[in-house]
Amino acid sequence: MGIMSDTRWISLTSWIALAAHYEKALILKIVERRQNTPTSLLDDDWSKIQAIRQRDVELANIKQCVNISLLLLKRLSRDDDWEEESDVGSSIDGTCLKAEDITPHNISVETVCPVDHDSSGQDLTPIVVSKGGCTLRGVTLDLRQVRTIVESASNVEFIKSTRGMPLLRKNFMNSRNQFLRMLGLLFFQLFSRGRPLSKNINQDRRSPADENNNGEISRNRDEDQINNFSKLLRMLTLDDYKKELLVADVPESICRLVIDLIHSEKSDNETSFSSLLDVFDELKEIISDRPQIHFFNLYNPENSNTRRNSREAHLDFGSFVYGREIETNRILELAALQNPLFQNRLILISGNAGEGKSFMIEGVKNHLVNTSGWVHVGVKFDRMIHNSPLSAIASAFDTFFSSLFERGDQELFLSTIAISLLQFLSPSMTVLLCNLIPSLRRLFPVIMQRVISDDDLTSLNKESDFTEQNQFDEILSDPESSRNRLHYSIRRLVHAISSLGRPLLLVFDDLHWADRASLDLITSLMAELDPIQFEEHVPISRVLFVGLYRSDEVDNDHILSKMYFPAFHAMATLEVHIIQLHAMTKKACNSMISYALRLPHRLTRSLADIAHAKTLGNVFVESLVINKTLSYSLPERRWMWHSDTVKATPIIGNVAQLMIRNLQILPDTTIRALKFLSCFGSKIDESILMLLKDHINMIDELRVAIDRNIVEKQGPVYRFAHDILEQGAYDMMSRLEQSDNHLLIGLELIRNTNEAHRSHFRPVSFIAIDQINRAKMLGNSQLSFSVQYANLNLKAAESSMSVSDFASALSYAEHGISFLEGHLWGSNYRLTLRLYEMASKACFTSYQSEKMRRFLDEIFKHTQCLQDKLPSHLLLIETLGLIGKDGHAIDSAFALLEELGEASPQDVPPAILHKEVIATNNALLAYTDNDIMNAPRVSDWNISARMRVIGSVLPFLFTSRPEYLPYLACRMLHLSIKHGFCSDSPFGLVTFANSLLNTDIDEAYRWGKLSLSLHETFESKDKHPRLQCTVYSFLTFFHEPLQSVVDLLRSNYRDALLVGDAYYACVSINCHTKFRMMCGHNLSDLEKECNTFATQMASTKLTEPSACLTYLGLSEAIFELSGSPSIPFSLMPDLNLTTEEDYLHRLESEGMSGALQAGYYNCLFVDFWYTKYEEAAIWAEKYKCRNQNRFLDVYHAFYEGLTAFQLLRTSSNANSFEELGQHAIAMFETWVKHSTWNFENKLLLLHAEMQFFMGNKTSAIFMYQSSISSAQGSHFVHEEGLAFELLGSLYLHYGDIDQAKLQLAKARKCYEKWGAFGIIDIRIPPKSCFS
Repeated sequence: MGIMSDTRWISLTSWIALAAHYEKALILKIVERRQNTPTSLLDDDWSKIQAIRQRDVELANIKQCVNISLLLLKRLSRDDDWEEESDVGSSIDGTCLKAEDITPHNISVETVCPVDHDSSGQDLTPIVVSKGGCTLRGVTLDLRQVRTIVESASNVEFIKSTRGMPLLRKNFMNSRNQFLRMLGLLFFQLFSRGRPLSKNINQDRRSPADENNNGEISRNRDEDQINNFSKLLRMLTLDDYKKELLVADVPESICRLVIDLIHSEKSDNETSFSSLLDVFDELKEIISDRPQIHFFNLYNPENSNTRRNSREAHLDFGSFVYGREIETNRILELAALQNPLFQNRLILISGNAGEGKSFMIEGVKNHLVNTSGWVHVGVKFDRMIHNSPLSAIASAFDTFFSSLFERGDQELFLSTIAISLLQFLSPSMTVLLCNLIPSLRRLFPVIMQRVISDDDLTSLNKESDFTEQNQFDEILSDPESSRNRLHYSIRRLVHAISSLGRPLLLVFDDLHWADRASLDLITSLMAELDPIQFEEHVPISRVLFVGLYRSDEVDNDHILSKMYFPAFHAMATLEVHIIQLHAMTKKACNSMISYALRLPHRLTRSLADIAHAKTLGNVFVESLVINKTLSYSLPERRWMWHSDTVKATPIIGNVAQLMIRNLQILPDTTIRALKFLSCFGSKIDESILMLLKDHINMIDELRVAIDRNIVEKQGPVYRFAHDILEQGAYDMMSRLEQSDNHLLIGLELIRNTNEAHRSHFRPVSFIAIDQINRAKMLGNSQLSFSVQYANLNLKAAESSMSVSDFASALSYAEHGISFLEGHLWGSNYRLTLRLYEMASKACFTSYQSEKMRRFLDEIFKHTQCLQDKLPSHLLLIETLGLIGKDGHAIDSAFALLEELGEASPQDVPPAILHKEVIATNNALLAYTDNDIMNAPRVSDWNISARMRVIGSVLPFLFTSRPEYLPYLACRMLHLSIKHGFCSDSPFGLVTFANSLLNTDIDEAYRWGKLSLSLHETFESKDKHPRLQCTVYSFLTFFHEPLQSVVDLLRSNYRDALLVGDAYYACVSINCHTKFRMMCGHNLSDLEKECNTFATQMASTKLTEPSACLTYLGLSEAIFELSGSPSIPFSLMPDLNLTTEEDYLHRLESEGMSGALQAGYYNCLFVDFWYTKYEEAAIWAEKYKCRNQNRFLDVYHAFYEGLTAFQLLRTSSNANSFEELGQHAIAMFETWVKHSTWNFENKLLLLHAEMQFFMGNKTSAIFMYQSSISSAQGSHFVHEEGLAFELLGSLYLHYGDIDQAKLQLAKARKCYEKWGAFGIIDIRIPPKSCFS
């Protein structure tokens, strides 16, 4: 053999001997260590450790043997053409090998050798093995040197002396099988470590490798002895070979491979190897690809997942998702990506039942949680409809937090969550969240355990003793605001859980069974981005939403297809990805079956082909176990089957039928228990099942189902292993049996828990009444009239309403009404009224206005007095306003005022209106601030009712009939002064302050600030953001810097969300965006903000149409100025608007005068900046329909004045434009007295334009420069740029080109900073700045 500098070749026989010696020496060390350990220290654990160490040594040896085998297989197929059978047996020189060449005697191994070598290059045996080392041809090797040789094998070669005898090819198959058989015999000797045959084998069968007395291992090179040895191996039976390998502790997978190779000449197609590639692949699979099932687990049967000793074994398909590698990798790729700015990410995964959606996402979850630090919340919906509020989502988060508390290493994480929630949630919202998710209570012990005395917690302890005023508050604002509060609080919870360093995987499984309330909440979670981009101090959250649903359950008429999927795709705040699962491939099916049976792919291929043809996967294989066509053989230590029997197994029509068939063979008592379990849905707590013990011992009877993997028990919770099993169990019952079982469960729960007499509605109460209701829906004849069940449904509706599950509240209210059929009103008047009011409120908050109107009509028809009707009237007014029917809402409110004895403003002559304003103003002059703050509170119900009706209609008057506002504000103040103040009085005060802006801005500002202070004295904090929004957007900017008002509106947006006031949250963000635009904030940032919030308004129905349309018009202006190609109208596709003309026509036709005026201003603003001055003048004139000194009125005066001065230079109608310019200057001269910061630069610019028009060059330049300096000081970059531009125009007019270019260049830089790329080149063409 050739000799390398630091390597040498030794025979395979010698390598086997060295490896066996090394293994034996290591084991001897382990034994000696135990013998030297004091007896007092020895215990069972030490013995286990010794056994594990010894096993590891043996496994390491076997792995080295596998590596040698792989090297040999590579050497035998050097050309790497594994598929060509003609290459089997080809040598490196092109000469042929005989089968006898494939023996340990004819193969050498290249390895590192630390000793001298034999110059002959021949075999270096004998090896003398002793206790501490071994001798290789007279050279002693210590254990370290032996280890080096054993572990460093890098190549194999054949010994030259046996080459040259060609392989016979007349019968190729026979010669190939002979070749594979000899390869098997070689592997036998390799894996048995060259050990002698056991003594129980015929004594004539002796191995030439027997050890002599002094430990010498020799090998005779005589050909006759080689042939004798080969003959001896051939004489052994397959059982002998297998027994010898098992005695050598060779794993079963390798035993099977060796035996099948030896058996090649007689093997069938199912077990034979077709080529060396098959052998190579199987060895690689055993040692590298699947050691956990073929190597380690099979070598350690106690760790195996296969139950071998039970009377009836069951398959375990592991946690790997077969055939879903592409989809899994895609999900992991999306999870690894950072969320786009201002966007969430949703993955929708669809597929038919049983195609592995849940299993696949479980594998993804395990990978992300275990390797990437993610946290996971899994929500699973149920085909059995549960009316308990948001039960699936609440249960998922409750389980999540319970698991965190159970672990001992999550204190910091839990503390971070608690701090975040306390920062953004009020105490009352914290209590609301804890009531929905009970495990959260441990985060807030102080809040949950103290005596609730805070103003914002008071209502939580009052279940019945409301004042009349609080009654109105509850009826009008609680349903809608409570849902918004809940949505906001859960968004904050999700944000607190997730972060860039600890992302959240939020999975919604079986989305096709989700209820409307849950889908609305999910939509809110994905549509909202909290905090919005201006909350820089808040950590960024990172959430990946995943929705799983059955494609065969979701058709075009399903609510997901009709409503929610289109909404998801339309959201600018959401990036949606679709993954469709298809049937499993044949290759994946074989991999799955191979894993389940713990057999190589080669042995399961035929079974997989049949299984795939029949059912496409694992369900069929499981059925084979049950049908006894597949069984575990203890003697063979493997699963066995007969292909003909498998082929004869009938095909099941669908997965559900298969599940039902499998359930039918269970014991009758187990089937009965499963039927009862299915009545609860997919899961139920053990404590509930214990309440049924008088009728059935569920706990005992379910043990068989648990053993059969039909039911899983996770802590105290029992759940079906798959929803198809639940469906199968439920469908085994007739409709009558279903009804009877539901009724029995409901009655037992009520009886054993005394639920009918409890004031507090517990979770078990929901379960009980759900069962009763379902029994009634199924037509149970025992259920008809029942005041008891009607009362329970009312309590359930109220409890659902308290946590904002309005769909459930409506369902319970309707069920309650159904139990009173034939006995409504009359003797059950109060109960009926409460049920109808609850149903009306639930419809109101779930946008079912027509259905709500039917409930309200019943109330108006049967109520006995106005006091009983009033809450429903208020609800109707609110509904009409929120659906855009402001005029109808106002008319209804005015009619109600007349019923209450208050004159309608429509019937009051203008002279009286004017006198009322003067009289109220004079009356207020007699009161100091302290007088107002300490004034008496109203006690008269009628006065409270009038105040509430007027307060409810004020928002709609602002947008549609502002001419009535001054009078109604005066009436509210007059009633308050005369009869006492209430929580609506501050709204009258701020509305009155707004009417004073034309005459006394300082006094208006004073009353506005006082209204806020006054409102703080009432327990009505849910209305405070509404009042603040009015003060900030109408009054504050006249005194305080505009940028500070932006901050106030930003804060008010969050305050509105905290109390669930979505309407004023939207109004606040509308004003916030508008104020930012007028401050000159970057238009690109504003564009992103518009995309975010316009989409949220459209997708989550956050507010009534006028607010949506107003924000849409504002977005259009911002997009045009920024030069964005986007079309804002596409953000709200439901509005069916495509052009600005459509938009304005819609506002005008629906009487939205306030939104229309804002639309006119936006047109004025855009046309001015696009230098379309004539069009801008037209819009400015249209805007004047209702001037009230609001924020936009100020800017209308500014841009109308600037437009007039531009047109003065070109128009023949100079007098009218000059009057407009003069008027603007006069207005700003008044306003600048109250705030130089906001108004000085504008006044100076108007003066500069007037001086320019009058030809006073020097004075004009001074005014322009003063305006520039003032704008810089106030940080109004866009108005600074405008002043530079107009100054440049002056220089250009007087022929000073250099100065003109300088000023215009500065203006261009300001516009670029503003982000107004849509108008830069129009107002300042590049050539005008640079030569």
